[in-house]
Amino acid sequence: MKQPNFNIVPEIKGKLRFDKQMLLYLAFVLLAALMWFFNKLGDETNDRLLYPVTFINMPVQKIVVNGLPDNFELTVQGRGWDILRYKMGKSPEPIVINLSRLNHILSKESTIDFSLATTSLSEEIKSQLPANIALNVIQPDTIHFVLSNYSEKHVPVVPMLDLTFDHQCLVDGDITVTPNEITVNGPDIILDTLQAVYTKPISARKVRRSLRKTIELAPIEGVALRLRKVDVNVPVAKYTEESISIPIDVVNEPDSLRVRLMPGVVDLKFWVSMKDYSHINRDDFKAEVDVRAAMEQTGLQVPVTLSMQPACVRNVVMSPEIVNFVLETK
Repeated sequence: MKQPNFNIVPEIKGKLRFDKQMLLYLAFVLLAALMWFFNKLGDETNDRLLYPVTFINMPVQKIVVNGLPDNFELTVQGRGWDILRYKMGKSPEPIVINLSRLNHILSKESTIDFSLATTSLSEEIKSQLPANIALNVIQPDTIHFVLSNYSEKHVPVVPMLDLTFDHQCLVDGDITVTPNEITVNGPDIILDTLQAVYTKPISARKVRRSLRKTIELAPIEGVALRLRKVDVNVPVAKYTEESISIPIDVVNEPDSLRVRLMPGVVDLKFWVSMKDYSHINRDDFKAEVDVRAAMEQTGLQVPVTLSMQPACVRNVVMSPEIVNFVLETK
């Protein structure tokens, strides 16, 4: 059986005495550091503090177009204790800047560009700081105002459409927005150039039937919209391709001459919805040439104009678009 080594006991006791001495030394060092730290907190020092700020008593019926600062960075002087108490405490109450003394300046014009040096606010800010903190510097050193009258305007609503249609399907009639006009409120500097309010994009693919959606209006920074949503209706119908031939009418024919066209008819291809297909006939179309205008040009050719067509047809293609003509004595 192995005998215990009793010679290790003095070695352990020596280490314990060393560890106690080291801990005692470290405790004294820590205590000295704390005493130095607390002593320094009693000294005067400079520091930067971020204070929230609120502006009140803007001129009536005016609005600030540019963003005013939410905070001032203040360089202050005070005892370390007082500044540390601020930094470790709860958020301070905002500094209130009263602009009523500037109303006689800021209310004169409908739109005004104005700069205010923050040094002029020093006394107002000092009065709202703790008594044991002195104010040295304010940043920013200048506040830039752009003020504008606040009014209203009626503007049309324009739908933003991103649509593709199924085979032979097309828009069938007018796209409607209800209401098609809304009232907006905002600064004149914005409303003067505001021509319309747009919906958020409406996106759909392979549309084959009428589309009805309630859609939100796109926000406009600095402008209040009286409505948030509008109804958009996109009428869609199935179309078919149709072909017809119609005679060409001659306008401004000379009294002593007869105009003979070659050819005297044009072919029309167009798309028409299935519901309107049975109502379409040749009398709904009219093609004509203006011979007097053609005679003023060089050559014996004249363009054909489609002067009448039904509102329900789409994508009309005419052939030929130019015809020859011959003048004959009556």
